[in-house]
Amino acid sequence: MRPVKKSWLLLIVLFFAFTFNGFAQQKYGHINSGDILDAMPEYKQMNATLENKRKQYAYQLQRMYEDYQRKTKEVNDFGLSMMEAVREERLKEIDSLQQAITGFEGSAQGEVEKLQMKLMKPLNDKYLKVVQAVAKENGYTYIFDLATGVVAYHPDNTGDVTDLVKRKMGIN
Repeated sequence: MRPVKKSWLLLIVLFFAFTFNGFAQQKYGHINSGDILDAMPEYKQMNATLENKRKQYAYQLQRMYEDYQRKTKEVNDFGLSMMEAVREERLKEIDSLQQAITGFEGSAQGEVEKLQMKLMKPLNDKYLKVVQAVAKENGYTYIFDLATGVVAYHPDNTGDVTDLVKRKMGIN
């Protein structure tokens, strides 16, 4: 063989050796964050706290419903015998109660969701910190979360092709 062909052959062999060696070094793993969270005592505590808050709101809502039903029954039973002004006032109260119930349902749901997000953040931070440590200790390049479909761990700034894609699209 001529020296030029030997050089090209050597370059091709080295290229494939390093390329396949690079692929072989990447290690992928997966977790199920749902299973991890379910096993955490803090998660059980959080769920108990949320359930207590839901029960408090449900109790308040039940009292509002009972008041609404009582007033509606009163108007239905005695509305014809009431003075016009009294009946109209009772109907306004019923309408106001109905609006209050609707508003309370929405705000209670929002409050529970905000509380859940607030309580969930430290739990997520805790298990993701451990996932990162396990990934580094065991040489994982990427760890995927099967429960959420997201990447739970990836090395910082490695493999990010965002700028390349933007450049290819003509976006600065």
